[in-house]
Amino acid sequence: MAIAGEQPPALAKFLKLVTSIKADDATEVLTGLLKRREITSSRNVAKAVAKLLLRFVSQNRHTKLSESQGLIKDVRELGRHLVAAQPRELVIGNIVRRVLGVIREECHESNALPGFADLTLGGRLSRASSIGEESTDFGSNPASGTATPHSGRPFSRDGGEDDIDAMSRRKSKAYIPPNLRNLTRQGSIALPNPSYGENNLQHALFSLLMNSTPLPSDSPGLKPEAKEPFEDKDIRGDVIEGIRELIDELEMVDEQVAAHSETHIHANEIVMVLGSSPTLQTFLMKAAVKRKFTVVMIEAYPNDFYETQEVLRAPSKTTPLVGLKNPGKPSPANKDEPLTSAELKATLTSVGVETILIPDSAVPAVMSRVNKVLMGSHVILRNGSMITTAGARTVARCAQEHSIPVVVVSGVYKLSPRYPFDPDSMLETGDSSTLIGWEDGDMVGNAEIFNPTMDFVPGELVDHYITNVGGYTPQNLYKLVEEQYGSVIDTLE
Repeated sequence: MAIAGEQPPALAKFLKLVTSIKADDATEVLTGLLKRREITSSRNVAKAVAKLLLRFVSQNRHTKLSESQGLIKDVRELGRHLVAAQPRELVIGNIVRRVLGVIREECHESNALPGFADLTLGGRLSRASSIGEESTDFGSNPASGTATPHSGRPFSRDGGEDDIDAMSRRKSKAYIPPNLRNLTRQGSIALPNPSYGENNLQHALFSLLMNSTPLPSDSPGLKPEAKEPFEDKDIRGDVIEGIRELIDELEMVDEQVAAHSETHIHANEIVMVLGSSPTLQTFLMKAAVKRKFTVVMIEAYPNDFYETQEVLRAPSKTTPLVGLKNPGKPSPANKDEPLTSAELKATLTSVGVETILIPDSAVPAVMSRVNKVLMGSHVILRNGSMITTAGARTVARCAQEHSIPVVVVSGVYKLSPRYPFDPDSMLETGDSSTLIGWEDGDMVGNAEIFNPTMDFVPGELVDHYITNVGGYTPQNLYKLVEEQYGSVIDTLE
């Protein structure tokens, strides 16, 4: 049982050690902890990786802006080393990619703005293809300001070129300013015939910005901009500050997610809960401050089976957590390690939430009486699917059959840009002795026993995600991925 004020032993040891040794030695220590699965919680892994990256960047030899590519390469190699130590812990890659995004952002802000011609613009036409190569495209009357849509000779119908220009002026109601007419006389830009199409006019105006002759320096109110010299400044301090902000986000994510609890949990509702993640616990306890509702908890057999059975046998003997002085506020230990179902029930009961524990087999019978289903998550994938506690897919499928909304609470740091091409490779299995003991020798020798600790839930079974930056549907999670990681997604596997 968790004790208030204490960190998990493996995480506490590493966080104390990482500040006093070299980054390479700290990398080997964390690699061993990940391989032995001594750090299991997603938040604990994220904290350890962020602290290691903070130490790594502070000791890296690439500190200047001109050496940013070297820093990106070193961080990427470190990330690949950590991911190889525990491939199924996708939050490792999430934190590394976030730090790489911080480095690229600092490089972009430090560099001068790129030229307008270097920007990637969709549908941009070259000057030769959109307005012609010579000023002969204007027709016989350049002062009219009209032009043919293609290079070469102007339109020719039954009438002459003067008639064509007159007809274009009658059809077009667009006003062409005098300064644009002067530019066309100088041959710097040719405006398309407005009667030909609106798109050509847009291309011509864009070309005006690209290829127009510079205005004289003595023009009133206009002065040529002086190009600032390149400054090869030290970006390490800014990158370290960005990593510290990421660490602060990990500390505050539960409170930020819980701020949305009053919007999603209403009075006198019956909420079914699967899992006991710290984020989910804080979410429920925050809602209990102003709402009175009932929680139906699923035992999550077999990995959380024994603690739940103890509560079912003697519910009156349930007491609050040891060391939890203020039940209304989660302790630091609760934020780091997931609670068992029995511990979560004791915590919710202590703040006045009516809690009912049910076995997994009772979920279909109780689902029709439930208003919504709440779940935590281990990791959220790009297409809206997620990996969470074993048995979640069955619960979500049952909720869909009864038209019950499934709501998932999670921090943004668990959002991975990966796509689940092979979901089974992302799942973990636990100790099979929790299912069948060694006393059943005949079965142990002739059967292969699997005890999955995680389950894959497709995006179509989830209705809503509540994160520390707002609510999203599974179909709109790709926008959040772009905001967090940008257009460059590093491959760390």
